[in-house]
Amino acid sequence: MDFEGIAGQRDVIENLKRSLSEDRVSHAYIFSGPQGIGKKTIARIFAGLLLCGDPHDGATCGRCKACLLMENGTNPDLVTIKTDGPSIGVDQIRGIQDDAVLRPMYSKRKVYIVEDAAKMTVQAQNCLLKTFEEPPGYVVVILLTANYESLLETVRSRALHLQFRKYTHDQVMQALRTRIGGSSTMLELIAGYADGNIGQALKLAESSEFSALRDRLFDLLPGAASGKTKDIFEITAFLEDNRENIDVLLDIMLVYYRDLLVAREGGESMLINSDKKDIIMNNAQNYRDSRIIECIDAIEAARGALRQHANYQLATDYLLIKLQG
Repeated sequence: MDFEGIAGQRDVIENLKRSLSEDRVSHAYIFSGPQGIGKKTIARIFAGLLLCGDPHDGATCGRCKACLLMENGTNPDLVTIKTDGPSIGVDQIRGIQDDAVLRPMYSKRKVYIVEDAAKMTVQAQNCLLKTFEEPPGYVVVILLTANYESLLETVRSRALHLQFRKYTHDQVMQALRTRIGGSSTMLELIAGYADGNIGQALKLAESSEFSALRDRLFDLLPGAASGKTKDIFEITAFLEDNRENIDVLLDIMLVYYRDLLVAREGGESMLINSDKKDIIMNNAQNYRDSRIIECIDAIEAARGALRQHANYQLATDYLLIKLQG
């Protein structure tokens, strides 16, 4: 287990490797960046290095008891806190406190990874502060979040913040070619949609529905601005039937309006949806730049509302009202 297979994030990786080589490991880290950018993967590699009995040059030995247990996913010195629900409660964080008083079983450290740390309630974050303020010397806590600002300032100030950056287009393409392969045209399209996020690119590439969803939305979106009852009913029904794919649908909408804006600025060669050029060029003339930007803002607002567990129908209905102008 090492960092060699990770494309990009060199600043983050070099920082972590340096802290290991100089034995200056922080008691708390915050890894922030978009969903799918690689925070969880790098956190697990870093945890493996922290727990390994004989790491060398940023790689685990793979032979010690800690490494063997890590490989099997059964190392008791690594604890992951996560939830499929809307929040991480104070009781889950108290579990860290209770466990942290017990010394490591197989390593010189214990590592706690909190996924989606922004889901922690205020009470949970305040509870975590007690561990941050008086941490046992062997404890390392890693918080993963797509929304750094949502964490309490008191939490942020007591942890080392490492921000994950978008990958370059070439890095995304390299990952797609290595993991997926296939048509370069389709990979280029997916890389454009992923916007520097390898996790998102792989998710789209592995989706059997992405192409069909995009085709259908491109049929429906031009009618969304018309306000005609039939067109609005069709797109409303489509969004309702594809609730489980709403993140992908919002991405497709965003790139559609982004391409409209690019087309209006004469950037025909820069269209992400180049295979849909005729649709883009025919509809771009029906919008002002400011109107397109309003549509983009409305899509982002709908995404934010849904992530805060807003009512799905209300959020999508309001979005369609905004797209009608």
